[in-house]
Amino acid sequence: MAHVKKCNGVVMLAALIVAMAMVFSSCHAEDYCHAIVPCSDETCTYYCQKNNYKNFQTYCKKGRHYPICCCRVPDE
Repeated sequence: MAHVKKCNGVVMLAALIVAMAMVFSSCHAEDYCHAIVPCSDETCTYYCQKNNYKNFQTYCKKGRHYPICCCRVPDE
């Protein structure tokens, strides 16, 4: 009987992990990045608007040779 209870606990834990993965994957956002010099809030905003991204957030990250401007666009 103890073995059955242990197996039920493992199954419930696995189901919880799968459910959490489904919820968090639906909240995922896509990042679109391109090397832009100079990388600033102004240039990144212009880049994102030029590419018709909606509801974006901008950020710069270090690239190999040049800074990279990224537009984070939430999935709908």
